Amino acid sequence: MGEKTRPAFNFILLCDDVRQEIGGKISLMGLFESIYATHFPAVQTKLAIINEWSEGSGDFDVLLRILSPDRKTILRETQTRLRLTNARYKHRDISIHLNIEFKEPGTYWIENYIDGVLVNSAPLPVILVKEKSFH
Repeated sequence: MGEKTRPAFNFILLCDDVRQEIGGKISLMGLFESIYATHFPAVQTKLAIINEWSEGSGDFDVLLRILSPDRKTILRETQTRLRLTNARYKHRDISIHLNIEFKEPGTYWIENYIDGVLVNSAPLPVILVKEKSFH
């Protein structure tokens, strides 16, 4: 494959669901930056995480972690193998996480590693809100 070049991390998006459409287009449903809950522990029934990588070439081990506010407890962890054959192309890594329990409000963290090196840490605020009355 040639010389190995670690890819650049472009962005992270959070949403409720992801679908691949006819023709290869990706549709994202319910984009968000924070999770709101009326009580704790709170469960996010579905969380889709989209990461985009570019400008790399070679084979890489990708690790994604969702961490507690103190960064000591791993709520979820996924590992994938990324193969980039041309630095001109972009790669979107999509992971779906079901029934994640958030024990308390606070800023949780999503971390992305390439070959064991932390390349991005994104905050995920989980916020307590009062129930709205509908009159």
